[in-house]
Amino acid sequence: MPQPGQACSGYVLQTGHELSLVDCGGGVSAAFVAQGFDPLQVERVFISHTHPDHVSDLPLFIQMIYLAGRKKPVDIYLPEEFVEPFDTYLRAVYLIREKLPFKINISGYTSGFIFKKDFKLTAIGNRHLQGYAPFIEKYHLPNKMQCHSFEIEVSGGTLFYSADVFDFEDIKGHLNNQDYVVIEPTHLDFDQFLKFVPQVNVGQYIITHLGTTDEQAALRQAVENSKLKNIIFAREGLKLDFGR
Repeated sequence: MPQPGQACSGYVLQTGHELSLVDCGGGVSAAFVAQGFDPLQVERVFISHTHPDHVSDLPLFIQMIYLAGRKKPVDIYLPEEFVEPFDTYLRAVYLIREKLPFKINISGYTSGFIFKKDFKLTAIGNRHLQGYAPFIEKYHLPNKMQCHSFEIEVSGGTLFYSADVFDFEDIKGHLNNQDYVVIEPTHLDFDQFLKFVPQVNVGQYIITHLGTTDEQAALRQAVENSKLKNIIFAREGLKLDFGR
């Protein structure tokens, strides 16, 4: 649920002078500018799944880099099921790819996809969207329920981004020995998560995908009660250093 003064899901990975955007939910374009990032430095965008709070700002983000004077190509990695609908949507909102002064390279991916350049990103499928199966079957929809967590390896560290999950079982086998775990509490048993934390070696957990002030207060109180020291809460502008 959109919150006052808080954008939905969107994260910037900076490697050298290049920026990669991971998810682009509502408010992310404005938050990106507010943090002083240069739209022209964005080389690529990765979308974990197509719920609006993870993808709704993507057309606006494309418009933003166009208005900033973009000339070089931008790469966009989407769940495979979304490639054709997104291209159709761009045309519907007059972001006609053939008209733009830069090329938009749209690539569909599935679980197991690996991107490798100056960092490595691996897509790990999860079950977040499986609850839609009865509707997809009943109405003969083309949806494939594709949702992914991302494991990111960069020089000097690793990060696991849960994105949204069905439950904690989707991701708990991927957390050990991560420097950072950016994890959402909305769809998992938070008490189960807190009991699991001491069992694995993780440098720091960052709790994100946050709800109302009251919901956040309850989560913070649960963390305080647990006495765990390697859990913090996301805030806009929070920076994580991989050069530790």
